Amino acid sequence: MGQLVIHRSPPDADHVVTLTLTGELDVANISEFRAAVVLILRTDARHLLIDLDGITWCDNGSLYSILGAQHAARRAGGSLAITKASKPVCEAFNRNRLHKRLWSIFL
Repeated sequence: MGQLVIHRSPPDADHVVTLTLTGELDVANISEFRAAVVLILRTDARHLLIDLDGITWCDNGSLYSILGAQHAARRAGGSLAITKASKPVCEAFNRNRLHKRLWSIFL
């Protein structure tokens, strides 16, 4: 299980924050992603853009955490969209047959 690095942009004028993730997204570190989302939603930022282009591995549970983050953002009156996804992330979407559900949150 590898390391996850999360870079958070400051909120822009429209209260949008971009999270850029690099490394592995798996059971060992998905709590870091969830904590980052919760922190953002507790501030003025309600809209999240997620860049997954730097992810080298994505396990099944992480996909469901991304869906959960989308639901949390909606409940907070905001949104969550994936702006980019690496090949391993796309393969995980397809492997779990979540591509139709998760592609709907792509920009």
